[in-house]
Amino acid sequence: MPAAENQQQLDIAAERARCTFDPAQLTPLFYGDEEKLKRFKQIETLIDNDPIFDRSDRYFLGRTERFQRSLPMVKRYVELRNQHGFTPEESSYFKIYIDDYIPAQASDEQLKVWGPPAENFNYIGCYAQTELGHGSNLSRLETTATLDIERDQWVINSPTQSSAKFWIGTLGKTANHAIVQARLIIKGKDYGAHPFLVPIRSLKDHTLLPGVMIRDQGPKQGAISMDNGYARFDHVRIPRENMLMRFSQVSTDGVYSKPIHPKLAYGGMTAQIPFYRDCKILTLSMVSIAATIATRYSAVRRQGNVNVATDLESQVLDYPSVQYRILPLISHAFATIFSGYWMNEMYAQYNADITKGDASLLKDVHVYSSGLKSYCTKLGADGIEEARRCLGGHGYSLFSGMIDFHRQFLATVTYEGENALLTQQVSRYLLKLYRDVVRDPGVHLSPASKYIFSLYHHGLFVKQRCSARSVKDFYRPEVVLGAFQHRAARLIYELSEAEKNGATWSELNLECMRLSKAHVQYIMIENFCNGLEKRFGGDTTTEEQRNLYAAVQSVYNLHVFWTLETELGEFLEDAYFSPEQAQWVRQGLKEALKSVRPNAVGFADCFGFSDTFLNSALGSYDGRAYERLAEMTEREPLNTQLTDKNGVVWGYEEYLKPLIHGQVSPYSAKTSKL
Repeated sequence: MPAAENQQQLDIAAERARCTFDPAQLTPLFYGDEEKLKRFKQIETLIDNDPIFDRSDRYFLGRTERFQRSLPMVKRYVELRNQHGFTPEESSYFKIYIDDYIPAQASDEQLKVWGPPAENFNYIGCYAQTELGHGSNLSRLETTATLDIERDQWVINSPTQSSAKFWIGTLGKTANHAIVQARLIIKGKDYGAHPFLVPIRSLKDHTLLPGVMIRDQGPKQGAISMDNGYARFDHVRIPRENMLMRFSQVSTDGVYSKPIHPKLAYGGMTAQIPFYRDCKILTLSMVSIAATIATRYSAVRRQGNVNVATDLESQVLDYPSVQYRILPLISHAFATIFSGYWMNEMYAQYNADITKGDASLLKDVHVYSSGLKSYCTKLGADGIEEARRCLGGHGYSLFSGMIDFHRQFLATVTYEGENALLTQQVSRYLLKLYRDVVRDPGVHLSPASKYIFSLYHHGLFVKQRCSARSVKDFYRPEVVLGAFQHRAARLIYELSEAEKNGATWSELNLECMRLSKAHVQYIMIENFCNGLEKRFGGDTTTEEQRNLYAAVQSVYNLHVFWTLETELGEFLEDAYFSPEQAQWVRQGLKEALKSVRPNAVGFADCFGFSDTFLNSALGSYDGRAYERLAEMTEREPLNTQLTDKNGVVWGYEEYLKPLIHGQVSPYSAKTSKL
């Protein structure tokens, strides 16, 4: 390789030179704050420098090899955690579910017993809710936990094949305990699904305990190293105290004490899963990985029109069609981060309230986290695939770094609540709020749903029209937020009217999907707008601060115009937008793309991903896409292990040579005699 910089390195350097802000000033936004970023980078350095975490051959490993490789990684991470005192948040990437669920659902007395072994990984756990026949519908789970009052025990049983637990991470080979969601039955009465701590493997030698049948469930599209498992329980007995009793309790004589709110009985679904939902939104907004790889590669990839002066083809990222497909991913990352912070604040308040016996925020936490989970994971899955396609043919290679990540991310649209089903919960809640407003216009609504009050005077509502008089007006938050509020309110009203006119709920599934999306898009744009002003608009006295504010504002504008343009039909169908205003939206989108383009690589850099983490030939920081791609091929086992010193592949003598030298029977064009 020549020592001189190649054209790709020159291009990426030129991109950074034209950036109007310092990307490092934005990086803390995606990690919490400066201190958390510093700690994360320290941990990242420890991992990158430890040979146990080497990922250079990751793309050449099969499923079994990846699982085997993951075990020493987990052990080493626990050693590093203990040595360096990582906080629970800093350990979140390696948490094995049980140390999350026990604090959330165990009573104080149970936590004293189970907390230490879970925290120290003596208990390696999993959360066993999904069954072969049911997942999100807790009320139809078939696994039972029947109280034997005489022996003070629960009997855990899987009565049917469809009641077998399935898709349970770490269950297949690793976990020794499971939090099992099972229908609580006392004296023949079914109290619904509740969580139970069930030992599944011996702490002495890791063998399966009596009555427990477990298998790894086999290969999957993603999460290749994870041992998702299948399990059935044949009248497995556990102590009565192994029911997690923070919210519901059962006494020795079989008396059931219900929680302050019925949904708290479900434990993992209503208290812990919102934590995972908002973490998916907050944890570096995974779509930013795709944005980083696609932006950097498109900035150094040259195709098409040749500049006569330089004799260079055009940078792919300069084509508007490519900008339209890639740059909105950057804006989505910012939008989801700001909504993640908003959701975290709500969940923290809920946790504080619940310790005082106040569950009033439970519905908001559950509904808004459901809506954000549904919308953001679909946005991410679609965006990652679009970014992969923008990489051209190289996007089909594992070396792009995109495919492994995409396969892993795809599952998020299904687990922790199937996306389409979650939209029904959001819509039911909004419909209830609307009916509350109709009954009592003085009812209290949270800030995120106050727009529903506009429906109280429906005669005035239907006359509302967008106030924009030029494309410039769409840069005003009150115009944009007013448009999204009107759209969501109208869809609530139409859903209500459809139900009044006799439509069944199952017939309104599509309406629910549209309404949930409209409401979440409004929330995300409002959170983005508020976050922009709160974090970057307070002090703009220096040129550096003004440039930073302007840069983030350009991404906000892109997110607004992209969302408006994507949903134009729903703004036009009740004439809230005029055809001319629709054209202004499209004009604004083009302007926003042009505004973000000069800073595109700077935004990719601000996400703060290391080359080791990305593991991408195409998205590396130095821009050496083609050299790195060629270097990665050198490690392919077909080139290193199954080839002799002359470069001849294994199998040549037995299979290829007879074909090449005509040592097989000759082909006949005559009709087959088979």
